[in-house]
Amino acid sequence: MPIIVRVGWPTDGDANANIKYAIKFNQGLLDRISRGIGTPKRPTPPDIYIFGLVDEDAKSIEPGNLERHWEVFAFDGAIKYQLDLGNNRSLTSAKGVRYLDRKWCIMAPEANVMDPSLPKSINYACSYADCTSLGYGSSCGRLDVESNASYAFNMYYQTMNQHKGSCERFHNLSVITTIDPSPSSSSRGSSSSCRFEIMIDVGRHQSRSNPGTSSAIKTKHYSLIFFVLAFVVDYYMSLT
Repeated sequence: MPIIVRVGWPTDGDANANIKYAIKFNQGLLDRISRGIGTPKRPTPPDIYIFGLVDEDAKSIEPGNLERHWEVFAFDGAIKYQLDLGNNRSLTSAKGVRYLDRKWCIMAPEANVMDPSLPKSINYACSYADCTSLGYGSSCGRLDVESNASYAFNMYYQTMNQHKGSCERFHNLSVITTIDPSPSSSSRGSSSSCRFEIMIDVGRHQSRSNPGTSSAIKTKHYSLIFFVLAFVVDYYMSLT
């Protein structure tokens, strides 16, 4: 009886989830497939199907934060790492992706880290946005208090498609900036892999519903589905 399994390696969300290990695992799997190697009990090569290509930022994290970081492509279709697919084929990032304006929501310089509303504000932001990269051992797990809050505020701001007022929900603790606050930005001279993202422009940010309603979550979910479908079609056409 054949056994159907899902294998891979996550790139974030855990101390052992990183690009180095993901390349080692997935390239090893692809090399084995390309050589037509099976198992001792089943020497014929197995059938392989692609389960997912793009990270899912709304996926359940009950098994762990790494659940949202298994795929080879980031949320915007950009390659997280390159793989040799054989026959001189390699991965290609999605083309023509449109992003929101280069704006980030960060903790205001005059805000106090001892402000009693700060923990609640961070929890609120992360209840609607993906903050799994802030976990221990993750790509943004070593940020200081201000940067930790800024990351949470920005993920909420971007998840709400930079909707007007979404950076004003944190009790005067936040402010919008046009300077990339990422520790990995070249202007900061850091080799950190932590990035403060700017989300994809799906053309709906002016009609965003209240974040507390189910329609807001559905809008984000459906937009992601449409983007993934379009990207997968484009990806496979590029291989033919």
